[in-house]
Amino acid sequence: MSRATNNAGAPRHGFKLKLAFLVLLWPLTVKSELAVDEIYSPRVTAGDLEIGVVGAFLDSEGSEIDNLRADQWEVGYGLSERLSAELNFNAIKRPGRAYSLEEYEIELIGNFFQDTESAAGLFIELSKEHGQKAGGVTLGSLYERQLYAHYSILTNLLVSRSFGEDDEQLEPTGSLQFAYTKSDTFQPGLEYYGAENNHLMGPAILAEFRMGSSILELQAGVAFGLTTDSDDMIYRWELEIEL
Repeated sequence: MSRATNNAGAPRHGFKLKLAFLVLLWPLTVKSELAVDEIYSPRVTAGDLEIGVVGAFLDSEGSEIDNLRADQWEVGYGLSERLSAELNFNAIKRPGRAYSLEEYEIELIGNFFQDTESAAGLFIELSKEHGQKAGGVTLGSLYERQLYAHYSILTNLLVSRSFGEDDEQLEPTGSLQFAYTKSDTFQPGLEYYGAENNHLMGPAILAEFRMGSSILELQAGVAFGLTTDSDDMIYRWELEIEL
């Protein structure tokens, strides 16, 4: 959970601008499978080794993937002050079936700038389906900003392109996390995930605990469909330790 120093003197019009940005996310996206699992921070620290698991559970009636569970095991490392790399293994569990390895991913985050109040970066993901020729690439921008006292906002705007499939197309998606950051240990938040015909929003809990020289990060949330065509409900969680 990346944090920025509280800025009590920040102008209030900055907060209004960010709310307007949330509205702009809605029409920007096209039809896409919506991943409600992780919102990426652009902050990078050289030498940081991170090991974690990210998961999501879809509870949706009338869908071909009712009660689908997805889990992702990840190992990341801060290559420099401007670049971090992460290797992910994605597994899917469908109702009545065992877990199956679905995909491998390599994620890169390049940091443009970061200070106590804001950070911005570029996200690149290369993926390959297990046992298949199909794969994909995802590219997008990450932005984090400390608003006026005790509030922060984190946004991701991503565009994906699949390869080796019959329905290859560009698939933009957007996500936003708004958090109350007065406490360094426990922070309530509100999250939004959007793609065409699939918009979800809901509360989240962001927690961080120091264990000696390591930091344990825990996130959990639930997102509810905002339209009749959206998924009904998705639970998401993230557990990560920074060594």
